[in-house]
Amino acid sequence: MSPRLLSSVHRAWQGLRRDGGLRTWDRTIDFLRRHSPWTPRHQLVQPDVAAIAALTAVPRAAAPLASIIVPVFNKVDYTLTCLAALAACRDASSYEVIVVDDGSSDDTSVRVPAIEGVRYIRNSSNQGFIGSCNRGAAQAHGEYLVFLNNDTAVQPGWLDALLRIFESHRDAGLVGAKLLYPDGTLQEAGGILYTDGRGGNYGRFDAALDPRYTYVRDVDYCSGAAIAIRKVLFDRLGGFDDRYRPAYYEDADLSMRVREAGLRVLYQPRSLVIHFEGITSGTSETSGAKAYQVRNREIFLQRWRDTLLRDHSSWGTPLDMAVLRKPRVLLVFKGAQAAGEAAAEVDHLIAQGQAAALLLEHGELPPRLQQRWEEQGVEIWSGYWRTGVRRWVRRHGSRVREVWVFPPADPRRYGRLFGDASNGTCVSAVTWRKAGDQVSGD
Repeated sequence: MSPRLLSSVHRAWQGLRRDGGLRTWDRTIDFLRRHSPWTPRHQLVQPDVAAIAALTAVPRAAAPLASIIVPVFNKVDYTLTCLAALAACRDASSYEVIVVDDGSSDDTSVRVPAIEGVRYIRNSSNQGFIGSCNRGAAQAHGEYLVFLNNDTAVQPGWLDALLRIFESHRDAGLVGAKLLYPDGTLQEAGGILYTDGRGGNYGRFDAALDPRYTYVRDVDYCSGAAIAIRKVLFDRLGGFDDRYRPAYYEDADLSMRVREAGLRVLYQPRSLVIHFEGITSGTSETSGAKAYQVRNREIFLQRWRDTLLRDHSSWGTPLDMAVLRKPRVLLVFKGAQAAGEAAAEVDHLIAQGQAAALLLEHGELPPRLQQRWEEQGVEIWSGYWRTGVRRWVRRHGSRVREVWVFPPADPRRYGRLFGDASNGTCVSAVTWRKAGDQVSGD
């Protein structure tokens, strides 16, 4: 049985024991919808053999906005795929590419320096992922550092989307990409850290366009496979901590220190990166570099125990609740026109720092409005993803604290659904609103 199938069966059994038959049935229906042949998917591109063979240069700006640091150790074919994908993206943001070779014994030292535009640095001795990243950062010229695994294939627009968050969210300290498996299945929509120091990937093996994974939000940490941070902040924090050498938990620790400095760690779902997981360090925790994951978990726990116990969920908490910073205000609209007419109210709610979710009974929002609200942190359920309202309430109602129903949607319907204790909801009010109402957010 495959790891993916085993994981799904295990989650289903846990859910059945915890929630009973009805909600488990809801999740089963949702699972089938999210993994059906007609489920909406990202259209991904990967360099083919001809593109990799033809790779002779990557862009290199004289005064780059970003320095893309790619630590490598052998696996030259993956490194070339990574570089070919970078060259093909044509993002508007200027950048340089720094490849730090950690003493590879294959053809890396011959083939990578031959690519025009690459800044190639070779370690005289093996320094591990952390040492290589810190060395690359020390040589970087960009305002932003972007750490990128060599077992990745970035998608067009990935860099622009990643850096855009620093402009739209002035308190952003670290931003991570959406990581995908080669088949388009979601690998990570931000990471979860539990009270015992264990970590998890939110959304792993799920449908990447499920609305829970398509909006910008605060996360516990972002995988170091594709993250961005201002160079001045990275330097001030002392880079990746050497106590985690050669690798593992350095990204979680950096995220904790970013928050400790008063800044946010954010997930950007429009920055798409294919990650060929396990290529660089394997997947077994008992051998290879990944064996350090167990050791470093204890180091991480010793350092952050008090913070984890205070601010994080315990192992076994349902994933949707483990990532919940605060319950949401659910805004219900009949269709896109009603939502557009209430745009000022939605924007005001966002400006107040309220967590918002939006449910469209029919249709979809205009793409520009959907992108704007998702990048401001609004979770939007519409189109294919809006299942039956009763099932949606049973499935997601526990994350809602208040419901605002805008005409011509019927508030009585939602009053009945959210007032039914068997749905597992705990809302303070179901309120009928109209465009132009004063928004308090209280």
